[in-house]
Amino acid sequence: MSAYSYFPGCSLTSTAIEYDTSFRLVAEEFGIGLDMLEDWNCCGASPAPHHWGGNLGVFLPARNLHIAGAGHQAMVAPCAGCYTRHKYAQQQLVRNEEHRTKVENALHEPLRYQTRIMNIIELFNEEIDPEEMSRRARSRLENVRLGTYYGCVLTRPAEVLGFDDPKDPVSMEPLLAATGAEIPYFPFKTECCGSYMGLAKKEIVLRASRRIIEVALECGIDALVTACPLCHQNLDLRQGQINRAFGTKYELPVLYLSQALGLGLGMAPEELGIDAHAVGIGRVMRKMAEAEAQESENEARRQRPAGAAGRSPDKEAARQASPAGTAMARDGEST
Repeated sequence: MSAYSYFPGCSLTSTAIEYDTSFRLVAEEFGIGLDMLEDWNCCGASPAPHHWGGNLGVFLPARNLHIAGAGHQAMVAPCAGCYTRHKYAQQQLVRNEEHRTKVENALHEPLRYQTRIMNIIELFNEEIDPEEMSRRARSRLENVRLGTYYGCVLTRPAEVLGFDDPKDPVSMEPLLAATGAEIPYFPFKTECCGSYMGLAKKEIVLRASRRIIEVALECGIDALVTACPLCHQNLDLRQGQINRAFGTKYELPVLYLSQALGLGLGMAPEELGIDAHAVGIGRVMRKMAEAEAQESENEARRQRPAGAAGRSPDKEAARQASPAGTAMARDGEST
């Protein structure tokens, strides 16, 4: 079993705790060990680089890297913002001896900063074989159209992150497709959702996020999939605010990557924390129930003796009896 240092960051231990829950569940399913970083501190997020002459944005992540360096050779940071901050700090530590010296003086020991930093997509792509995912998922998400939304910080700046194509990333697609889901091209996959501007100028976030949702619906997407807690907040939690501000009636589900994979693996929405979202996943569950009912019917046909007469199983009964059908009913048939 592979094991990694795990940096949850502030979001995954508070406002995005369902991201943490679903990440752990999928990791456990595939035997991926996650060792929580002991005594970790905030990465500094967006404000830190603007304080203490820019040093705070390096020194805070540097301490986490030092702690991680005493454990495993790689550290995973599922939050896109945390991932970016640690990658930037590591680059600065490599290039700037003065930074390293200042951090070492504060720590009173040589700095460990060479730990590999990974995001959740990199981790899952390295540890989960798409063929194995397909075998376990059994096409549960067949006919569900998932739009991959990377946001603006997961792949940029490319010279710092070196992850995927900064303009047209595709690294989420293979594992999601392995669940049976359809992955249509989403032209707004790297558009900014407004980021942290929701604190100062909420109208900027509402306009930016509205356009992303609008284009997703135009593409016939059933749910967006992201790996960023802030993007999730702006696209899911603020969807009601968008509707009130612009007179729209959007109800587009937004899932974390780990939640989408968990659904494909047969995990219940409540188990994955999806019930904590502002927008329900009724449309997704309906399609899952239909696919499960069709698979039950196909299986019955395969087992029926050649030439035997008789009707195929009733689709509605199969749907109601299936786990997806039951979960859909609990979800209130929301769209």
